[in-house]
Amino acid sequence: MKRLLVALVGLVAVCAFSTNAVAHNRRPLQHMTIFGDSVASALDWVPSAKAEVKKGNRVTFELHPCGRLSSPGCLGNGQPPSVLKSVKSLGRRIGPTVVVLVGYNDDPHIYAAGIKKVLNAMHRRGVQHALWLTLRPVYKQYRITNSVIRGASHRYPWMTVVPWGNYSWSHKSWFASDGIHFNSTGAEQFALYVHRTLKSMGLTGPKPRS
Repeated sequence: MKRLLVALVGLVAVCAFSTNAVAHNRRPLQHMTIFGDSVASALDWVPSAKAEVKKGNRVTFELHPCGRLSSPGCLGNGQPPSVLKSVKSLGRRIGPTVVVLVGYNDDPHIYAAGIKKVLNAMHRRGVQHALWLTLRPVYKQYRITNSVIRGASHRYPWMTVVPWGNYSWSHKSWFASDGIHFNSTGAEQFALYVHRTLKSMGLTGPKPRS
């Protein structure tokens, strides 16, 4: 009986050690911050879409209706922070990967002046991958903004242009009557697109070993 008790105690100890070892070796998920204005803010009211974006990642959401890239938001009172202001507020908490879908409230010329400031601020705070989504070009100003985005990518090799504008163009059923803001289906398709893009670049799942 005594030998059996000793054996059981030993077995429990081995199991506990194994469990602790597995927990110790389990790597944390990669960290991603997503910046968006009222378009990407649909993630806040479509839970299934938000869950898709969070799949395989630890996500910080910076979604601000009426938000702009580097200048104050378009609301008269209680202006939302710009992406630039949010980046500075987050500091090193921003994480190594960012996804940006912002620009529908921006003047393209102001956007052109601000994108350099935002990218430099991101890089100084440890961002290694900036995935910048193009706008759905329903108006000429959005086509100009998309040209600004593509131009910036030539100067910042760690920035990747993600052609959401072209990808979504033929899918009118994903959008409200303005052709810009998502309905629930559009929010889910946007989330799937973001997740697939991150996965294709190896930016989802456990953090790589250093």
